[in-house]
Amino acid sequence: MGDFRNASPNGARSSSARGPATRRYGDIPATAESRQSTKGRDPEAMPPKGSARYEVIQRRRAEAAARADSRPLHRKEDPASRSVRQAPGRARRRFRIQRAGTRRIVARAGVGIFVILAAVAVWQREAPVKPPEGLETNEVIAEQSPPIAPSAAEEMFIPAIDVHANFEDGACRVKNGAIDPATLDKACTYTADDKPYSLPGTNSPDVVVIAGHTGAGVPAVFDNLYDGSADHHRVKVGDKLYLRTADSGDNWLVYAATDLHDPVKEGLSEDSSVWGEGATPGRLLTISCIQPANPLQASVRNAVVGWQFQGTSNTASNS
Repeated sequence: MGDFRNASPNGARSSSARGPATRRYGDIPATAESRQSTKGRDPEAMPPKGSARYEVIQRRRAEAAARADSRPLHRKEDPASRSVRQAPGRARRRFRIQRAGTRRIVARAGVGIFVILAAVAVWQREAPVKPPEGLETNEVIAEQSPPIAPSAAEEMFIPAIDVHANFEDGACRVKNGAIDPATLDKACTYTADDKPYSLPGTNSPDVVVIAGHTGAGVPAVFDNLYDGSADHHRVKVGDKLYLRTADSGDNWLVYAATDLHDPVKEGLSEDSSVWGEGATPGRLLTISCIQPANPLQASVRNAVVGWQFQGTSNTASNS
C-alpha cells in the first residue's frame, strides 16, 4: 500500500515529498485553524484574473482606497487654530479688561478735575483781598464829597461779596462787536468815541461801564457777582461798591446797587431798563457773563448790576 502521510488533501504530493523543505527564518507555521480556514488554498494567492472573486477583491480594494482618500488626515492640532477657537472668549475678556481700565482712567481724571476745581474754589475763598481799613466807615455823602474829575479806574471793592478788582490800562477791548476784556483777572472801563459812556468821577456826565470776565472752571475777576449754579445774583440791592481812580488819590467813589438784570447777550444793547432813555449821570454798570451750571454749555446771558453814586470815602488816615 502507498504511504499517504506525505500526501496533500487533494491527492497531490506535498512539498516534503518532492524534496527537503527549505526553512525560511521569520516564517510562522500555519496553525490548524488557519489551515482549516483556507481549506488548502494559499491565502496570499490572487484568484485568476477575470474570475468573479478577482472582481470582488478589486472592487473592495477600490472602495477601501476611496474611503481612505475621503477620510481627513489625523494631524496634530495647530495651536493657532486653538487660539482662533478661543478668540471670542479671549476677546470678551480683553474687552472687559480694557473697559475696566478705561473706567479707572476716567474716574481718576474726574477725581483730578474735581480736586483742581476744589483747590481753585478754596483758593478763591481763602485769599480775598481785604479792603483798606476805614473804607466802609469813612464815607461822606455826595454833597460833602471833594470833587474828583472823571479818570481811569484803578481799583475796585465790593466787600459784601468779596470782590476785588484791578483794572487794565486803557479802555475795554471790543471783539466782534462785543466787549471782551483782554485778561481774566482784571476788569476794564469801556469808553468809545461813538458812545456817551463816561469815566468815573463825582460829576460824570453819563453812565460808567465796567466789565470783567467770569470763568468756566478757572478763576476770573467777576466770578462772585453771579451764582451760575443757583442762577441768581449774589449782589443785593443796597450793597456798596468802592472805586479808586487815577485822580482820586486816597478818596474812593462810593456807589450803591439799585437794580439787577440778567439779559440775553443779543438783547443787552437794546435794553432800556439797563441803559435808560437818555443820559444817566452818576450811574455805573458792572457787566459780566453768566456761566451755566453745565460747564460744557456756552454762556448766553449777561449779569448786569446797576449802581448809583452816593459819595466818597477817604482812607488817608488809615493807610
